[in-house]
Amino acid sequence: MEIECSIKEITPLRVPRIYRVRGVCREGVDEVEVEFHEDVVKRPSPGAELVLSITSDKETCLNYYFCAHGYVLSNTPIGEINRVIVSLHGLLVVLKSKKPLDYKSMDHVYVGANIK
Repeated sequence: MEIECSIKEITPLRVPRIYRVRGVCREGVDEVEVEFHEDVVKRPSPGAELVLSITSDKETCLNYYFCAHGYVLSNTPIGEINRVIVSLHGLLVVLKSKKPLDYKSMDHVYVGANIK
């Protein structure tokens, strides 16, 4: 699954050099929140484009500037929104969608990201 989003907000977290990007997306997923470390991914500007890939294929992930593997922690409906949380060994990726997303707890996934 590849998701294209426009970055709306960048929030520094309490952990030094970690920040959270919130993006509004075009298709399939309505909103994403992704945590990055400044030493790995330079802090973008609001309005920049975030391309996020969630896949089970490592080779696909390696085509992106940022690539990490992790596990789906939960896939929970909250009201009308379906929320999927992926842990990249501490850094979180949160997907929010009005449509159900086909992920199960403990699915092993690769998350790739490019920021333009």
